[in-house]
Amino acid sequence: MNRLASMEIFVAVVESGSFAAAAEKLGIVRSVASRRVKWLEEQLQARLLHRTTRSVALTPAGLQFYRKVREGLGSIRDAEMELHAKRDEATGKLVAGVPMSFGLMHVLPALASFRLSHPNIELEIVFDDAKSDLVKSGIDVSLRISELADSSMVARRLATIRHAVVASPAYLAARGIPLEPPDLARHDCLVYTMKLQPQRWQFTRADTESVVSVRGGISANNSLAIREILLAGMGISLVPIYLVDQDLRSGALKEVLADWKASDLALSVIYPTRQHVPSTVRAFIAFVEKIVEHSSFSN
Repeated sequence: MNRLASMEIFVAVVESGSFAAAAEKLGIVRSVASRRVKWLEEQLQARLLHRTTRSVALTPAGLQFYRKVREGLGSIRDAEMELHAKRDEATGKLVAGVPMSFGLMHVLPALASFRLSHPNIELEIVFDDAKSDLVKSGIDVSLRISELADSSMVARRLATIRHAVVASPAYLAARGIPLEPPDLARHDCLVYTMKLQPQRWQFTRADTESVVSVRGGISANNSLAIREILLAGMGISLVPIYLVDQDLRSGALKEVLADWKASDLALSVIYPTRQHVPSTVRAFIAFVEKIVEHSSFSN
């Protein structure tokens, strides 16, 4: 028989006052509890309990043994709790992939709070607009702002990122304000080339859908570059609100076609597996969820 389990049953019998009460507390039958304690007495070659039909009482040897065993079991439980706490504590290296513009504008400003909450995480941020393979790139968790392709990765949607058509007041004064999506065909549209179909801009209003093939003199694979070109008055673009939120507030950029809904994209977190998700990954996901919760850029 298991000596430690028998000791736990013995302590339960003493503290419950009877074999029946101890058996009920432990979820076992009374005969098993009695047999375990009897086996323990045989191993120790000492009588631990005086038994009657209704109650039990400690012998002098049983009292001494009970005090030591209770203390020892308490130490074992403390050790188990410490081990579980260490397991759940976010500790170790974490490689996190984040989109360039979202990472610089929203993740980095909040990074101090993450470090304060998780000082034992060694965080490496990989600014990644190319949607690299996590396993091949050694990335533990990644944020994606896109429609996700089918894969073996676990994907969890955190928010829907609203998109809008924006331009500077100077550009609009010079080139005019588009009133309907087809008007964009006559404008210098700044194209973000990392989208699946960068020159196809899609809009809906009520039951009406409008798809526009756009073109312009400048395209870029970085949305921060697109923002700078917008601020310079060199074009008009369809961009995520998180990129230009402050610019819209300050008046440096203006939204047009606001009564048309642009095709939005999901902000998702992806990681390799649901099984045994590291505490570092869970901590990072909770961190991003808090960023989204306090944001104004999602639907």
